[in-house]
Amino acid sequence: MLRRVLAWAAAIIAGIILGAASAWATLEIAGASFAQRYGAWTHNRAAGSTAAGPYTRAIIAKEGLLALSSREALYFNLAEDQDGRALSEACIYELSGREPAARWWSVTLYADDGFLAQNNDHAHSVDASHVSADQGGLWRVRVAPVRGDAVYWLSSRSAGRDFSLMLRVYNPQRDFRASAETLPELTRLSCAGRGL
Repeated sequence: MLRRVLAWAAAIIAGIILGAASAWATLEIAGASFAQRYGAWTHNRAAGSTAAGPYTRAIIAKEGLLALSSREALYFNLAEDQDGRALSEACIYELSGREPAARWWSVTLYADDGFLAQNNDHAHSVDASHVSADQGGLWRVRVAPVRGDAVYWLSSRSAGRDFSLMLRVYNPQRDFRASAETLPELTRLSCAGRGL
């Protein structure tokens, strides 16, 4: 009798472990293909949609993104530089782009833990109301641990070796088309550490 109870308990525990591992693996695999790529930027059209399936909803819950509908906002994520390297606070980058066909936009830097970088620089985000384009129509923002001589700056101090940038485009116009050419470009200018 005791053997039978232990066998049932072992089977239940094994089932729970295998089920949890299967769900985790499915979300990881689905998460890898969760987004469409636009150059180095990624975006998922199902985020914020009532048509989002269970995997999309689970990944959004896992990632912590509370998305508005695509008519209200589009979300683009950038986690690598022009050479496909993970973003690091040891490096200095320049983010440049043109005004998107939208009512408003912003770019926010998130540390490697998915939260705002823990520093007192008050430079976590830039937006359409605080960045001006040059005569060529481009705006430029330095992404670095120190401001230096930059006019516009996103602080990566204490952001870690794998931070990301999120571009939010609010109330995109009908002619807005996401592409590698229309989204901002991030260029790595220099790095302090070896092997970066």
